[in-house]
Amino acid sequence: MVINALTDGKSTHIPYRDSKLTRILQESLGGNSRTTLIINCSPSSFNEAETLSTLRFGMRAKSIKNKARVNAELSPAELKALLKKAKNEAVSFQQYISALEGEVGVWRSGGTVPKEKWASMDKAGSTSTQPPTPTTPSNPAIEAAKKEADSRPGTPAPILEKDEREEFLKRENELTDQIADKETVLAAQEKMLNELKEELDSYKSQEEKNKKMETELGELKVQLEKVAYENKEGAITMDSLRESNLELSAEVDSLKKQLSEHRLSQKEGDKEQKKQEKMAAMLAELDPSGVISKKEQQIRDTLLKLETIGDNSSPLTMEELSTLRRELSESKTLVTQHEQTINELHYENEHLTRKRDELEIRLTTLELEYEELLDKTIAEEEANNNIDITETIAELRGKLEAQFVAKKEVQQKEIDELKQELEKKNEELHKLNSALAELKKVNEDLQTAISDKESKTEGQKNVADKEKDMERIRKTMAQQLADFDVMKKALMRDLQNRCEKVVELEISLDETREQYNNVLRNSNNKAQQKKMAFLERNLEQLTNVQKQLVEQNSSLKKEVAIAERKLLARNERIQALEALLQDAQEKLTTQNQKFEAQLQAVRERLEQARSQKSSIASGLGFGRIAKPLRGGVPVTAERK
Repeated sequence: MVINALTDGKSTHIPYRDSKLTRILQESLGGNSRTTLIINCSPSSFNEAETLSTLRFGMRAKSIKNKARVNAELSPAELKALLKKAKNEAVSFQQYISALEGEVGVWRSGGTVPKEKWASMDKAGSTSTQPPTPTTPSNPAIEAAKKEADSRPGTPAPILEKDEREEFLKRENELTDQIADKETVLAAQEKMLNELKEELDSYKSQEEKNKKMETELGELKVQLEKVAYENKEGAITMDSLRESNLELSAEVDSLKKQLSEHRLSQKEGDKEQKKQEKMAAMLAELDPSGVISKKEQQIRDTLLKLETIGDNSSPLTMEELSTLRRELSESKTLVTQHEQTINELHYENEHLTRKRDELEIRLTTLELEYEELLDKTIAEEEANNNIDITETIAELRGKLEAQFVAKKEVQQKEIDELKQELEKKNEELHKLNSALAELKKVNEDLQTAISDKESKTEGQKNVADKEKDMERIRKTMAQQLADFDVMKKALMRDLQNRCEKVVELEISLDETREQYNNVLRNSNNKAQQKKMAFLERNLEQLTNVQKQLVEQNSSLKKEVAIAERKLLARNERIQALEALLQDAQEKLTTQNQKFEAQLQAVRERLEQARSQKSSIASGLGFGRIAKPLRGGVPVTAERK
């Protein structure tokens, strides 16, 4: 404990009786003597723990850094001389401090002090040998004590005995120690007071900064709320515009769809009617069913005659049978030729169908291009209202005329080609009819030959063979008749399809001519154009007025809805601002309360420091009370 008390530098009381040093220091003169400590320790092999403890004790003793003072016995005259010397030093220090303070004031005011006039201890000590009164005393209580000591009249110093002198010196040392302690306490209190003042200033500056930051924060919050409100209003406006745009686009799409449907239905109806009329006329002109039906009836009659001959079992000669066979082979060759012709006609029919499909595709593409061009022109006229419309219309008219002329030429050429092909097919059909007529003639000749030989062939041989040949001839004739029926039906279908194609092409040509004539009529008849334009303008004005009324009604409804939404948003913003204002007021009141509490605590600490300072100043006079000196005090008494 003694070593710890000596090494920490803070203990004012050294309890020697509680330490190992009691026996060592019992012959010493107390704490003011210089003591040399020699450590003797045994080797570690005998007692390792004791050796380590002793060495650690010595290491701690080496760290003692107290200053030893000479314990000399001074007379009252020597003490007075020392006191006078201390007063002179105090005066010189006070002068030096005042000079330094003045120099610091000059520097702080912005002035400069030359190097020759700088304050120093030599100048302060040589200014006066008498201790003047300092301008700024470091401690008013000490200064008052000094003045009181100087104002007392001097008393003769009696010669004191040794015990009384020691007691007096001891008492004086105690009083000086107490004065030093009080001065340190006072300096600490002054330092604490300055720190409290600085802390108070920092609190005030921080409070001002906090207020500024709060105001800025409030402004930023208000701006943020304003921006959010404007953003919400913009979103509402955008929603309304988007809805109106969707409605208008839907209306435009529905109108376009209705217009296209109406045009298509009208075109299809007219086209179908014209097609039916022309088909009826062409079929009435080109129908060869009467001739074919007559020939078919003749062949059937021949077959019936052959059957009757077979029933009568009239024999035929070999020559007649050979002629019949020859004629039958010739008829077969004719049938094969007709079949080849029919196949060629089927091939050409397929070629014509493909060509018709290509023409239909081209027609549809031209119609689509025409509609796209019209839509584009209308959109450009609506977008560029300030551009001269006549130039645009003239340019559009030229393009349409060029397209219609090209389309007309191509379609006219195709129609001519199809008519030529149709004439060729009609010629082939006539050839087939003539071939059928020849076949009919051969059959008639055969029939006459058979009728001539009926009376001559009785009683001849090979009746069974002849009957078989006749049966075979009947079957071949029936088969040829069935093939002829199929060929007739195929030719009729082919003819009908070709007629339909021709009718469709003529209808499309008529439509193209009508469109071309309409364009020419619209471009040439200016007076009619003016009338139509006037009527169209009136109609557009009426429709625009109706649309404006409808749009105004719908826009007013939308504006009412938008205003209601904006009103709700504004009410929400007002409520949010009121809540923010209430929060700010509550925070301000709490901060004011905290600041008042801190200010009150600082005031209390200042009052406490002032009271301690006054108590210290008032307690400095107790050292003047003389205590009775008693003898018999041992020299080795320890300070406590």
